[in-house]
Amino acid sequence: MEDLVSTPLTEIVNEAMVDVSRYDVEVTDGRFGSVPTELITRVVDLVADGEGLAVCHGVRALLARHGMDIHDEAHAAAARDYLEALFRAFTAEVDLTKHTPVPMGYDQVASMDVDGFNKNTSFTPNSDHTESREFLTTKCVHFDAATTFIGNVYGPNTNITGGRPIVCDTREFCRRGGVDPADLVELMPHSYNVAVKQEYADAILADHALAVAVDVDLSDDMAMIVLDNEVSGGLAHAGTAPTLSDPAKPGKRPLRHIELQFSDGRNLNTWYAHYRLPMPEVHVTVPDAGTPDHERYHRGVSAVALGY
Repeated sequence: MEDLVSTPLTEIVNEAMVDVSRYDVEVTDGRFGSVPTELITRVVDLVADGEGLAVCHGVRALLARHGMDIHDEAHAAAARDYLEALFRAFTAEVDLTKHTPVPMGYDQVASMDVDGFNKNTSFTPNSDHTESREFLTTKCVHFDAATTFIGNVYGPNTNITGGRPIVCDTREFCRRGGVDPADLVELMPHSYNVAVKQEYADAILADHALAVAVDVDLSDDMAMIVLDNEVSGGLAHAGTAPTLSDPAKPGKRPLRHIELQFSDGRNLNTWYAHYRLPMPEVHVTVPDAGTPDHERYHRGVSAVALGY
């Protein structure tokens, strides 16, 4: 096959780093003000108009500048809200129709704070058309269903090793291998999301994946990963498995998930049909450890998957 010119994933990740502490923003009564236009433009340039990835970091320094502390729960919550406001402002600036191969009626941004270490027992970002279910945040290489952009806010963790976000250049994998994006994915057991097929997963993790935020200390800082999440032309994601640094102590791995949503469930049907997939029959409980479904759900996300 003819060698195709592309940007290496390492360069994509390096270019994607956005230090939010470099952008001036007002804080009043412990709450951040409007997101600076320059910061919004930077994320638009990287995600919508660029390679599809932004890693927004520098939260600890931003908080410290305003006399706030990343380990104060109220201050950390204010920082998450600020990063969510950045994501909302970013999507408001983008013509979403140019970033999805099928018409979608996106009309809102939804967010949920989830447990990134333990099992979530009641999760859904769209209760009007999906059932609340059990949910684990760490799973195999996948795309979130029917949302062309996502934001995941990580940190600060407590007593956690691993749990590093992984970005996978499935776009380049498909381009070089001549794989139709609709042939790349399959329904994920016990989830509305879609997984990269097992026959492709190992090659993607070996040659087209990189742990991001490696320069961000997620125990003492916070980062938001913003992704072009569309199967066709976007980037898949996964994560290394989080473990307790000290097994005798409890661990905490907060994660806020932010995505585009719609009020009409017919959009969900349209999205799956475009990728030649049936509507999933989602179980409300996650599979038990040691079962085939559990192994499929977690394929490739062991703590040593990428040497991190």
